Amino acid sequence: MPPKSNEYLVDTDILIEHLTFNSTDKDSYLELLMQNGICFSTVLSASELLFNADTYLEQEIILRLLSSLKILGLHSRYSLLVPKYKSIVKNMNDALMCVVADYNKLPIITLNKNKYAGTKLKVYHPVDLKLM
Repeated sequence: MPPKSNEYLVDTDILIEHLTFNSTDKDSYLELLMQNGICFSTVLSASELLFNADTYLEQEIILRLLSSLKILGLHSRYSLLVPKYKSIVKNMNDALMCVVADYNKLPIITLNKNKYAGTKLKVYHPVDLKLM
């Protein structure tokens, strides 16, 4: 069942899909999400994208993308909830994504729902939202 509000926490894979999208006759998943609501991401996803940018042009493109999103930081209290997800997800970044979603009551939108299976969070593939 799709989320009730139109606020989404987008995983890094959604941002990468947008950055590598090359169709002129349809929209990327991120564009569809943004047309339907407010998209949030995390400082971790932003850092991950910028860390992997190889050129100044790539950095500029990423910065333009990030300026169109609401980027959520990490409060120190978030670390207290990491153990809740430690045994469920594969790495610390995914655990922190879960914590951000949990604290902010946001559904996670990802291309790989299995990554967050067992977390009891609301996790959707963009297709699940029927935005097309």
